[in-house]
Amino acid sequence: MSNDPMQAAMATWAAKDLPARLDVAETAKLLGFAQHDIQVLMAAGKLTPLGDPAPNAPKWFAAVEMIRLATDPEWLNKATKELSKYWRHKRERGNSPAPLPRAALEQVP
Repeated sequence: MSNDPMQAAMATWAAKDLPARLDVAETAKLLGFAQHDIQVLMAAGKLTPLGDPAPNAPKWFAAVEMIRLATDPEWLNKATKELSKYWRHKRERGNSPAPLPRAALEQVP
């Protein structure tokens, strides 16, 4: 990362009085997403938590990295598209009829 964006991120971090690590709620607020969207972004590889947390462990994110992402229009565009794609597929799965069990298909005359 070049010096100018890093300095801008550090200045923003200092101005907002943020801790070095942000939890999911703070990360969502800073990036402008809903809390439940953070999990989707992690699964898509758009966000990476600090350390190597277990699936059920609390997730923490570096504040300076989240500030950098929040100021990157290209990343925000990709993340928004990823969320749109996720929710569109989820709605499509919910609207399709449930498949019939194999036994029921074999009994149809």
